[in-house]
Amino acid sequence: MHNPGPDKFPNVSFDYAGGHFELTPAGVHYFGRDKEGKKQPARLICSPLHIMAMTRDAQSSSWGLLLEWWDEDGKRHQWAMPLESLEGDSAEVWRRLASEGLKIWPSQGARTLLAAYLKLCPVEARAVCVDRLGWHGGVYVTPEQSIGDCGQLVVLQNQHALEPAFSEAGTPENWRENVAALACGNSRLVLALSIAFAAGLADVAGLESGGFHFRGASSSGKSTALKLAASVWGNPAAYVRLWRSTTNGLEGLAALHNDGILILDEIGQIDSGAAGDAAYLLANGQGKVRASRNGMAKPGQRWRLLFLSAGEETLTAIMERAGKKTSAGQEIRLADIEANAGADMGMFEALNGYPSAADLTTAIQNATLRHYGSVGMRWLQHIVADRTLLAEPLREEMHQFVASVLPKVAAGQAQRVAYRFGLAAAAGELATRYGLTGWPVGEAIQAAKTCFNAWLANFGEGNREERAIVTQARAFIEQDGASRFEDMTADHEQRIPNRAGYFRTREDGSREFLVLPEAFKSEICQGYDDKTVKQALTAAGMLVRAKDGKPTQVFRLPGLSTTARAYVLRYIGEHT
Repeated sequence: MHNPGPDKFPNVSFDYAGGHFELTPAGVHYFGRDKEGKKQPARLICSPLHIMAMTRDAQSSSWGLLLEWWDEDGKRHQWAMPLESLEGDSAEVWRRLASEGLKIWPSQGARTLLAAYLKLCPVEARAVCVDRLGWHGGVYVTPEQSIGDCGQLVVLQNQHALEPAFSEAGTPENWRENVAALACGNSRLVLALSIAFAAGLADVAGLESGGFHFRGASSSGKSTALKLAASVWGNPAAYVRLWRSTTNGLEGLAALHNDGILILDEIGQIDSGAAGDAAYLLANGQGKVRASRNGMAKPGQRWRLLFLSAGEETLTAIMERAGKKTSAGQEIRLADIEANAGADMGMFEALNGYPSAADLTTAIQNATLRHYGSVGMRWLQHIVADRTLLAEPLREEMHQFVASVLPKVAAGQAQRVAYRFGLAAAAGELATRYGLTGWPVGEAIQAAKTCFNAWLANFGEGNREERAIVTQARAFIEQDGASRFEDMTADHEQRIPNRAGYFRTREDGSREFLVLPEAFKSEICQGYDDKTVKQALTAAGMLVRAKDGKPTQVFRLPGLSTTARAYVLRYIGEHT
């Protein structure tokens, strides 16, 4: 078999079963003997396959082999193959090798000999295997290489069914001139690219995982923004994934994008009942603990990532279809940004020389299919080299960003999201300083500010959960205040079906509603912790506490033989 790659493999020879294996530039051969001990002709097993090192994790477990070979186009392939995959029929091993261009002789005997070659070939070199991409100390592991030096070779031993979608076409300079230039002046597009760069800095900055969601009408440019972000790391046609997946499927995708960006389109396709759990899963950075084959607990997968999403609906709207309520925690994990930039061109604000938004969209899509991935590798080389110098400046830039965009009255929830936008702003500016974007200084910061303000206008400045609690209590009074509450001062018996409590009229003519404990717990507190509800309603002036500070007061109520406790609520309108 012809080996079109460089003639780089050292010859290897070792004995096996009375014969011996040989690795030469012509391939892997086995020289056997017949029953009488006579030498048999060389038997070709496969094209050249070099075992570069034995791999194992930091605990000297999960042993494997680092394999290297060249396909017929002269492209080098590497795979850190787990040794356990050779047990059984090894069919997945042969499929993986064949799919990446290794030629294996078509016979069961050849595959049996190839398994023996892999198991028994003497290998002195050692490498550390890791089960996820991203940062491992000062080294950043990609599917093809490890960037940085920790004194030994570090390789990815991928046991996931999914393959990473990293790939390259063109040069970083091509990408800067043909892709990044088209985003300039468009806040949503610049933010999308800044997020793609920021994903590799979350660990350096000590920031938790979190997401951004472009929400808007069809054909507004949302998918174009996702393709732009994907072009930093690979071919957008392969890198962009779909929300249409099980929670377990998303867990595998998240682990595969550790210290990177996971891009998910069409949020409307996710099961509405699982949408909230999916947002929590991706942002919390940890999968489920499962049982291994021997019944022992198997550690869940872990990751740190940023995820970028798009769709026509918000997370809230999707969950409402399943009759579920969105919590503030879910909403801040996936920051919802209105896709319409307000210039009557969907996500676009600047056409950069093109006659229409449709023409600019076409240009971006064509450019991202020709130029991708190489700029991400160049970016990693820069940030790996500067990692020890980046942490403090990054945090300082994030603090400055938050201080510049966050109102003093804003709640801690908004602050968490502001830091996420701040990381994107800092990453975009850093990429510009490295000469990767060609943007003016300050472009990424201004884009992040514009998009954060759009998010904050929708989310609100106060505590989102407290506002939702007050809204729920207000709605309860509006809907049931006239039908489920008995007048305390009535001089005749009243028949109140499904009674929730009593009301009394104050001197100023307003009403106070005395809500019985069970109704308060089951209806006003529905979906929330009762302690949180009491605090929120007290802060809003709706809950009138007793003189001793207790949330309930004691009353002698009509129809009840003894005194009873009730929560006293005052109706406060939305703009009171």
